[in-house]
Amino acid sequence: ILAEYGLPYEFPIEVETFAQKIDTSIQESEIKNRRDMRDVLTFTIDPRDAKDFDDALSFQKLENGNYEIGVHIADVSYYLEEGTILDKEAYQRATSVYLVDRVVPMLPEVLSNFACSLRPHEEKYTFSAVFELTENAQLVNSWFGRTVIYSDQRFSYEEAQHIIETKGDVIPAEISLTGSEYEVPAEIQNATLKLDDLAKILRNRRMKDGAISFDKVEVKFNLNEQAEPVGVYFKVSKDANHLIEEFMLLANRKVAEFIGKQKPKKTFVYRIHDEPDETKLFNLQTVISKFGYTLNLKSKKDVSQSLNQLLLDVNGKKEQNLVDTLAIRSMSKAKYSTNNIGHYGLAFDY
Repeated sequence: ILAEYGLPYEFPIEVETFAQKIDTSIQESEIKNRRDMRDVLTFTIDPRDAKDFDDALSFQKLENGNYEIGVHIADVSYYLEEGTILDKEAYQRATSVYLVDRVVPMLPEVLSNFACSLRPHEEKYTFSAVFELTENAQLVNSWFGRTVIYSDQRFSYEEAQHIIETKGDVIPAEISLTGSEYEVPAEIQNATLKLDDLAKILRNRRMKDGAISFDKVEVKFNLNEQAEPVGVYFKVSKDANHLIEEFMLLANRKVAEFIGKQKPKKTFVYRIHDEPDETKLFNLQTVISKFGYTLNLKSKKDVSQSLNQLLLDVNGKKEQNLVDTLAIRSMSKAKYSTNNIGHYGLAFDY
C-alpha cells in the first residue's frame, strides 16, 4: 500500500533535524498566556495500541452541584510555525495514514508521539472546550481557548469499559495496559462513571432529535512480531467509545455554533451532511421489503427514526451486514464546506 500510493514513510533528514531542534519544554512565560488546568483531574481513553494521544477529558464537580467537563486537543500549532520546512512537509502529507501494522505520521515522531501527545503524567499545551453541565447534561455555559493540562491517567477503551460495566475500581491483569492488576484511584473511577452517565443523556437526546446510529462492526487483525496477520476479530463500539464520541461531538458542535453565530459572519470550515437521496431510499426500501422490513419516508425525522429501528431490527440477523451496508450507502456523503447546512446524520444544526 505504501508503494502503490507513494506514501512518504520516512521524513527527509532536514525535516527530522529541524523537528529535533524544537524546544518542547513547557515554558512559564507561555503558561501565563493560557488557562492553567494542570490541577484539574484529566485523563485519556484510547485504543490499547495507540501511540499518540491527541485528546483528553477533564472533570470536576463545581460548588453549585454542576460539572465542569473539559475537552482538550493537543495544540500542534504552538510548535508548527507557518512557512517552515516542517510546515511544508506537513502540508504535503496532509494527514496521518493508519495502516494495519503502522502509522505514517503527518509530523515527525518527536511531535506526533511526544510533544503533541497527551501522555500520562506529563504537562502539555492544548486547545480546549470547557463546558458547565447540569446533572441532566443541560449546558449552562461554554469556554474556548488555549490551556495547559496535566494528564493523570491513560486508559484503554477496554479498561474504561470495565469500570463502566462493573462500577468497580480494579482493572484485571488480562485487560490492563501494564499487564498487571491495578486499582484505579477513586476520583478517576467516579469521574469515568459520571462522564458515562452524562454521555448517555447526550446520546439519547441526539437520538430523539433524529440522529442515526450507524454502529458498524469493524474487522481488525492480530499481528505477530513480524507484522504478519495471525488472527482476526471484530471491534464493536461500547459505552466507553460512546463516552468519548459524545464529548467530542459536543465540543465540535459548540465551537462551530460559536463561530457560526458571530457577527460579522466569519469564514469557517464545517462538517456537513445533506439529507438522503430519495431514489436511494426507495431502492433501500425495495431490498429490505424482501426481508420483511419497511421504512417510513413521510418526513426527515420519520426517515431517521425508521432507519434506527431498521438497524435495531436487523441486529444479529443473517442479513445484518447487507442491510447495514445498503443503509449507509443510501445516505449522502458527509463533507467539509464553508457553507453550513447542518449535519443530518447527527441531527445537528452546526
